[in-house]
Amino acid sequence: MIETQRLIIRLAEVADVQEIIRYYGENREHLQPFSPTYPPDFLDEAAWLEQVRIRLPEFASGAGFRAFVFARDLPNRIIGNLNLTQVHRGPFQSCVLGYNLAADEQGKGYMTEAVRGAVAFAFETWRLHRVAADYMPRNTRSGAVLERCGFKVEGNAPAYLLINGRWEEHVLTAIINPSWTRTAP
Repeated sequence: MIETQRLIIRLAEVADVQEIIRYYGENREHLQPFSPTYPPDFLDEAAWLEQVRIRLPEFASGAGFRAFVFARDLPNRIIGNLNLTQVHRGPFQSCVLGYNLAADEQGKGYMTEAVRGAVAFAFETWRLHRVAADYMPRNTRSGAVLERCGFKVEGNAPAYLLINGRWEEHVLTAIINPSWTRTAP
């Protein structure tokens, strides 16, 4: 779990499944332009029960943290999601950050706060050296979040990711842990 001043970022539990379905159902139109095409069973309870089951061991092994964002004042209502995936150890010591936020929660600073918390977790708890995050050039809000959080643009990748049925260009960014050492906490 990651806790910030206003947010709790945690793995989903079985009791959250209906809330996950509500979140994605209500925000599907808002999220779809920036998301891979959802599978046909994306809003099915059984699919999310399976996700709850597989995400805990994934996290426990340090392979990923696919979580949901909750505001502290509404601790049972999902306002976004945040993922640290593609965790690589050895000489790379990195992961990839992904996130989204409900349409009605935009402009409140929640995602900047969540990203800062996730980067701190990746650097301090997982002791990673690098966190990468990519965004489509037209997603200026996401670019602004990453810039505020200290991510630096590393380049552009044309036709980088299949988003909503179309190959989309992405801006590649990353942040480096300035305090990383082999024994860093």
